[in-house]
Amino acid sequence: MAWGTTGITEDELERVAAVREYFSEQFPGFSIRDSYDPGRLAQVFRIDRDEPATVYTAVISTEFLTDHLPSKSGHVLASWRVADHLRAAEGKEILVTGWGVDTQEGQP
Repeated sequence: MAWGTTGITEDELERVAAVREYFSEQFPGFSIRDSYDPGRLAQVFRIDRDEPATVYTAVISTEFLTDHLPSKSGHVLASWRVADHLRAAEGKEILVTGWGVDTQEGQP
């Protein structure tokens, strides 16, 4: 998979879209943007709204994206309660890997 090095493939687009759909369902009315971070080998999702000012950041590893088919990734994110982890993280990033969810210490 390319993940930003030589252009994104159709398969990668579908995998990212499945995660975006999960966040859209969990955070209605929020703006959801994502970009690839080659330094972390991850797709970084920024979920925010203006009123009240709220920002969540989820770092989804390429490992997670490659391990789960697009048709299953939303179910996995839901079973791991990723949206709940984001809400509880109080502005800190969360990291989602093939192993699960972790709140990133040292983040604002």
